[in-house]
Amino acid sequence: MLLVLLAALPLASTADILDDLQALGLPVLDVQLTDSMVVVGLSGTLAEGDSLLKHYGGIFFTVVDSISRGWEVRGINVRLEEADLIFRRCDMLLMLDQIALTADDGEIADWVLNHTRVFQR
Repeated sequence: MLLVLLAALPLASTADILDDLQALGLPVLDVQLTDSMVVVGLSGTLAEGDSLLKHYGGIFFTVVDSISRGWEVRGINVRLEEADLIFRRCDMLLMLDQIALTADDGEIADWVLNHTRVFQR
């Protein structure tokens, strides 16, 4: 019985995520899935400011939507030309708890930005 239930869960597909992100108009180059991360190659730089934040938000909420549809909880690694923006799986789990406690969108956005690490290459 358990195997039947597990088989019914949707599996994460890089093609689905790539299609969803490109449909939003995001300049996504590629998507890879690891055990703990959704790795998204994004055309752009840190200097793009607000545009980069909008792109990052689009990626973030697309991954959260995938998780809400039953996909495994993963963190996010957005790979830019000169840096990686990383939101770890453990932070995603904490953030999902905050959503369940009905924290408002502004609080959640601030929390996500404060827990996103930037690693220069």
